[in-house]
Amino acid sequence: MNSPYQLFFLKNVAHFPDGTLFELENQLYSHAQISGASNEKRQEIADWEYTTQGYLLPDRGDGVRDLVPKEKVVLCPPFSENISPLKGEIEITKARTKSIRFPEYPTPSHTPVGIFGKNHIQILHNLHYQRIVADVLHKNLEVAQIIVFNKTKLIEVENYLSPHLNRHEYRWTVSCEFGHLPFGFYEVQIQFTNGWCYSIDLIKHYPDYLKERFYQLTAQPMPSRKPASFTPLQEIGFDLIKMGIQVLTSTNMGVDDEILNEALALTTEWGPNFQKPIFERLHAKYPWIDEILAEKLQKYCKEAEYYIYELGYKELNGEISEAEIVPLAQAKYSWVAAKHWHRLKNIAMYYARR
Repeated sequence: MNSPYQLFFLKNVAHFPDGTLFELENQLYSHAQISGASNEKRQEIADWEYTTQGYLLPDRGDGVRDLVPKEKVVLCPPFSENISPLKGEIEITKARTKSIRFPEYPTPSHTPVGIFGKNHIQILHNLHYQRIVADVLHKNLEVAQIIVFNKTKLIEVENYLSPHLNRHEYRWTVSCEFGHLPFGFYEVQIQFTNGWCYSIDLIKHYPDYLKERFYQLTAQPMPSRKPASFTPLQEIGFDLIKMGIQVLTSTNMGVDDEILNEALALTTEWGPNFQKPIFERLHAKYPWIDEILAEKLQKYCKEAEYYIYELGYKELNGEISEAEIVPLAQAKYSWVAAKHWHRLKNIAMYYARR
């Protein structure tokens, strides 16, 4: 008997790099089915929408579901490795305010809970926990519950009743733990007692190293892992070289990109290790790194961190747009992984506005 869900690698799918791994429903659908059409043909539904089949993708990268043509997936064989959910990076794909009772209705500009967006969310992630922190935009709001839905299996997987609000300087926030939840597609609803909610669509990705299995299965060469080699970010869509922006491709730090990104993650870590020296944590993973080199790496990573914070102030002052922040930062520090830039961009915009 076939399992109702299977692991699939994606290939040639917009927004997702080749080898991105997802658990999807093991069922083929047509576009007409997901658009709400019945089996009986209707004039307003094109013929191809009935015949083109694919697997249901709960989130195509912008919170909207879509179909992945069956030619663009590769079945991932079962593997025995037990992967900790804490290794999964969270990608926020959509954030909005909506009515709990009428979720499909357009949101008016005068909602009593404010207009919620991606810039109101932070992801706190370290070796011990993974947490979603959301701003509560209006004071005196009471949060009834936080519900987490699995968008693939269409079930509620977590419910936090009466969560506490936390005060951070001038703002209030609410948070929920996500480190224990498996990889997949989710919607988080922060529901208020007045009938409104903040809705957060997100993807919790499998670790990048699993892409190696995809290249083994498809006999395709893996992308180059040369240190400090610049590749324009696919999710940004900017070719910086064509834009006339100089790209720096050498760090002279004596380590490769993997170690630099690990050092950056430790340098910018929140929680108990916030602003603390990274030597002990970095040395535990790379024993050959001494204290002098660790200090040198941390100083260099702080330069990258502060640079994107400066860009956050420039965006606030109207000198650049929000869409330019990450490409400009990537041009100067090409070794930084995209997952760090988007997290730091959100922090930069928060610091600029506090």
